[in-house]
Parts: sequence; C-alpha cells; structure tokens
Amino acid sequence: MEYKNVLVLTDFSKDSDEAVKAAVDFAKKYNSRLTILNVIRDTHNLTYVLSDSEYHNLERKLEKHAEQQFDNMETAIPELVEIGYTRKIRKGTPYISCLYEIENGDYALVFAGSHGKSDLKKAVMGSTAEKVLRRSPISVFVTRR
Repeated sequence: MEYKNVLVLTDFSKDSDEAVKAAVDFAKKYNSRLTILNVIRDTHNLTYVLSDSEYHNLERKLEKHAEQQFDNMETAIPELVEIGYTRKIRKGTPYISCLYEIENGDYALVFAGSHGKSDLKKAVMGSTAEKVLRRSPISVFVTRR
C-alpha cells in the first residue's frame, strides 16, 4: 500500500508530539507528505458575553497561539522542517473537525496521540482520539507516550 499523504492530529500536548515524531519517522521511510492538523475549539458561544471586537480579537489570538505552537513544534522536532509538512488549523469541535479533514483530504493514514491536553489517566485514550479512531474511514495509528 502507498502512503502518499499522512495526517497527524495535534493539540500540542506531549502525547501528540509523540504522534508527530512517529509520523515523521513513517514519512521518511515511506516518502509520505505530512499534514499536521490542529483544531481550535469552537468559541462561538462566547458571542453572548463578548462584544464583536472582543470576540474577533480572541479568535485572532487563538490562531496566533496555534501558529506559535507550530513554530515551537518545529524547534522541538527539527526533522519536520527537513522533510517538510503542511500546517492546517481548523475551528470547531475537535473530533468533528478531524473527521471532516480525514474525509475530505486524500490521506492514507492518520496518526494521533493517545491522550490530549486533558491527560485523563483513567481513560484508555483521549476522547478525541477515541472518537476519531471509531469513526475514521481510514486507518488510525495511535501512539502512546
């Protein structure tokens, strides 16, 4: 099987960094193109308590923070720059946005960390990773730290 395009899901947690590292190794071995996706949680419900300008300012800050986190990831994992990758930032409910990207992209495989920022030790894996794993139309490789 050819793995031309590989998607990596990140929330910039230590577990998702492991998924990125595994995907980089995989991409080197199979000469795959990497796309790394971060989903900014939907903040639309804040429009009830924030003015329009405050809301749009918050949106810009969240996007800027995500871009900064991508830059930090490149510093921590320099192989990313060597092999090249595409950054994607979506807004919405994380697992829904991830599934949307999977279904509309031309991906052969998805990498995800077993736990995200919440790092619930009681759960077998994070809720986003689990929902994506259960619903994805393509194979999902879940990494553990």
